[in-house]
Amino acid sequence: MHTLRDLQMVKDRFGGLVTLDFTGYDLRTAHRMLGEHVRSQVRKVLTQRLDRLDRAKCSLLVEQARSCGETLTDKLADQRLDSRLRGALQEYVDCLAAWAEGAGLDDFEHPELTFHRLLCPIDLAFFLQHDSNGCQTGVYRQGDGSVILWHTEEDVEFEPGSGFDQLRLAAFNVGDDQHPIILHAFIYPDLLPGPAFGWRSDGYVQAVDTLHTRMFPDQRSGILANIATWLTLRLGPDYDPGMVIENMVPYYDGYALNVAFVQGGKVLAKKFEFAADQIFPEFLDEQPGSYLFQANIFSHKDNLRVKELELIPSVDHRLYQRRIERTHNAMQNKDHRYRESDEMQFFFDLLTSRCGNRWAYANTDVKAYAILRQTTHGAEVWLGHGPALATDQVSVIHTSPA
Repeated sequence: MHTLRDLQMVKDRFGGLVTLDFTGYDLRTAHRMLGEHVRSQVRKVLTQRLDRLDRAKCSLLVEQARSCGETLTDKLADQRLDSRLRGALQEYVDCLAAWAEGAGLDDFEHPELTFHRLLCPIDLAFFLQHDSNGCQTGVYRQGDGSVILWHTEEDVEFEPGSGFDQLRLAAFNVGDDQHPIILHAFIYPDLLPGPAFGWRSDGYVQAVDTLHTRMFPDQRSGILANIATWLTLRLGPDYDPGMVIENMVPYYDGYALNVAFVQGGKVLAKKFEFAADQIFPEFLDEQPGSYLFQANIFSHKDNLRVKELELIPSVDHRLYQRRIERTHNAMQNKDHRYRESDEMQFFFDLLTSRCGNRWAYANTDVKAYAILRQTTHGAEVWLGHGPALATDQVSVIHTSPA
C-alpha cells in the first residue's frame, strides 16, 4: 500500500493546479496560446515517444495519424453530415493547427522524422493525440434528480516529469461576449481539451476513460477517439453526444465517455463505450441511488465484438475488475450518515481510499481528481491535484446556467 508520504510527495511535486484563462479570446487563438504554454513539455513528450517506440509500432501510429487527417477532410466534405457538427469539426481542425503552431511543431527535429516522413506539423499533432491514460469514473443519481460524477485523472510516467511538467486547468469561452458559455478542461500537455474531465457553464459535464484495444492495423481509415471528446465538450448539452460518436466512426482506439447534462428540465447521464465501429451506450437510471462506474475495461465483456476489440493482459484485467468490485462494495455499503447534502463528501472520502495499492483510488499515478454535481440550476465542482488525501483543501467552483 502506498504510504501517505508517497502520496504527499506526488502532490508536493506539482504544488497545485495552474489555471489558464483564455476566455477573452476566440477558440482558435486560445488553442494557439495553449500550445505556447505547453510547448516545452510537448517537445519533450514527442522526443520521448520517438526515442522509445519501436519502428514497426511507430510506423503504424504515423500511418494512423495521416489517415486521421484524411478522414476528417472527407467528413468535412460530406454534405450529409449535420451542419452544426461539421462546423464544430472544422473548428477542431483549425484549433489543432493553431495548437501545433503554438507548440512550435513546425521546427521540431528528430532523427526518426525523416525515416517515417513525419515532417508536417499537423501530422505531428495528430501523432501526439494517441492516448492510453488510465482513469476511473462514475456517475450517481441523487434523490432530487441531480447527478454526481466522480473521476480520477491518472497518468503512468516512466520517470517523474515525463508526462507532466504542470497540472493545468484551462477555461475557454464557446459563447459570445453578450452570452458567454465558459468551458473548463483539465489539460494533458500533449493533448487537446476533451479526453480528461471538463464542464461547461450551460449545464454539461464529461469525463473520459481509455479502453485498452487492439491497434487495428488492417483498418485503412478512421480517427482518434479523443477527437470525438473534443467535439462533445465543444457542442455541450444541446447536441446528443451519442450522435457525435456515431457520426465520427470508425476509430483507431477506444474510450468510455461519461456525460451528465441538463435537458428538458432534467439531468440526464450516459456512458458511451466506443472503439473501431462499435458503440455501447448505457443510461443512468432515474431511480435515486442508481450509478454507473467505469475503469478502463469494457463493461460488455460477454459481447463477441468486445472480445475482438479489447486487448489487455489478463492480470491487468483482473486488477481493473477488482477496482470495479471495490467501488460496487463501497456503493452498496454507503453509510446512511451521508445525507443527500453530504454526498459530495462521500465521494471525496471514496477518492481518498488506499485499498488496492497502486490500483487504489488514491495512488501515485493520480494527477488530479474531480467531483462534479450537476443540477438543473447549475453545478458544483470539487477539484484537487494529485491523489486525494483526507487533509486536502479542495477548490470549490459553482456555475449557474448561462
